[in-house]
Amino acid sequence: MVLKVVIVEDSRELALSIKSHIEQYGMEVVGMCHNGKDAIEMLKNTEFDLLLLDLILPYIDGIGLLEKYIPKDHNYKIICLSAFGKDTILTEALALGVDYFILKPINFDNFINRIHQICNIEGESQSDELLERLGFNNKHKGTKYLRDALIIINKNPEDKIQLTIKLYPEIAELNLVKPANVERSIRHAIEKAWSNGLEQKFNEKGKFVKPTIGELLKMIKDGAL
Repeated sequence: MVLKVVIVEDSRELALSIKSHIEQYGMEVVGMCHNGKDAIEMLKNTEFDLLLLDLILPYIDGIGLLEKYIPKDHNYKIICLSAFGKDTILTEALALGVDYFILKPINFDNFINRIHQICNIEGESQSDELLERLGFNNKHKGTKYLRDALIIINKNPEDKIQLTIKLYPEIAELNLVKPANVERSIRHAIEKAWSNGLEQKFNEKGKFVKPTIGELLKMIKDGAL
């Protein structure tokens, strides 16, 4: 599937640079504008999968678009771009449905990786189905973090699973939380899933002890569950 992207960015130069970079990775830019007024029409009349939204725009800023013109039930991902990283702005943007927040100047290597992670729809769907079958509840943050972990692992299946060095920090950065919160939330999700079907799945495999996070991820990676 070709990822369709629209770009709403005040700087024409940066918008063109973003377009050039993401098209090198097989994405298609289907719309681009440079102020909030033009963005309203473009968002209404364009089908796309990802919105790259600058928060500082002429006429109507990014927060204004999120508040008044972007439906709460939108079916696309949103990554906000800003030269300012104030916690109040970040919190407000996330509350309005933003999936990720990137500070300028953009590191394009990390930028592309984040887009792949956030928009890996197929990977998310497969992971959701597997975790639900194992008894995990999508309402728990730990389940979301487990899904993120599986997507990361599946992208680099030859790599060794390194929880504290690589996986927790990467998931934490993706979700704008601390690595310790990731670990704690996943442990909680495993506790809940254990009494919701996970224990039975493990018993069928001849295992009768609740798994650690690393053990669970390794078994899933190896196709043992």
